[in-house]
Amino acid sequence: MKPGIIPNNVFIAFLLAFGIGMVFFPLFIQWQHQHHLGQKIKKEGPNLHLHKENTPSMGGIIIFMTILVVYGVGKQYWYDNLLPIILLAGYTFLGFVDDWFKSYLEKPWGIKARFKFLFQIFLAGLILWLAMDGMPTHITIPFSRYVIPMSRPLFFGYGIFIIVATSNAFNITDGLDGLAAGSGILTLLFWGWLLFIIGKSQLSWLAFGAIGGLTAFLWFNVWPAGIFMGDSGSLGLGALIGFMALISGQSLLIIFSALVFFLDTLSVILQVFSFQFLGRRLFLMSPIHHHFELKGMKETQITVRFWIIQAIGMTIAWLGRVQ
Repeated sequence: MKPGIIPNNVFIAFLLAFGIGMVFFPLFIQWQHQHHLGQKIKKEGPNLHLHKENTPSMGGIIIFMTILVVYGVGKQYWYDNLLPIILLAGYTFLGFVDDWFKSYLEKPWGIKARFKFLFQIFLAGLILWLAMDGMPTHITIPFSRYVIPMSRPLFFGYGIFIIVATSNAFNITDGLDGLAAGSGILTLLFWGWLLFIIGKSQLSWLAFGAIGGLTAFLWFNVWPAGIFMGDSGSLGLGALIGFMALISGQSLLIIFSALVFFLDTLSVILQVFSFQFLGRRLFLMSPIHHHFELKGMKETQITVRFWIIQAIGMTIAWLGRVQ
């Protein structure tokens, strides 16, 4: 057991991060109002969201700050735990630059997608290359003890896919007030507790710190949102979840533990496929949470019901884990 970590008190990480967030989020929101910064709404999105124009964004910066403080208080300066922090920092920086384009330069689409994607692949590959010796290079099939061994090159490619896919899936889900934050809290709760049980208490500490920061953010992000997470939060937190899934050796559980992220991303893929090859759209708009919104369902209804779906997925993942 590493010094500085109190396994039975990972909730200290949660409370510390939550307290810091509750202090700094109001100050950050006020600062953005004073400097006339805010999210620019894509005109291609639902017209129902046009009133959210100029809402303060970049909430992910404060979430990242709370995780860094938790990291320092836990005295987690050893190599194995430095790598996920570097991964989180890199993806957060990418998201911050993208958010700055949207809020300050008033370009709703931000950085070009191909540049973001290449940066994500490069950073994920670098971190995996450095972390490979400490990772189980196999895939455990949920609800069984069957293990599929993988060569290091194959696992390397698989790992990059998991991190990049999870990062972008979190980002895709960040479209309704409270949706991504609430879903992220539940997903991180699953991985934080699983990592604690299998002896990865260092990462568990970080997971509960992230939960604390997200919970404080959710306080101000529930409808009507006073601040948005932005790419500075969604990209980094998604990448962190992907890393946690890989190091657990049970990465396929991410399909269930991040069920809402998976379904939202799948709806985008199906929408593009259907339009390109069949000439028609499956949904009124993708991701699917916008489809329900355009069908007349209230934003708060969609958000809470998706939280319920995420909780069900988390429960299924827990039942499917290898004990």
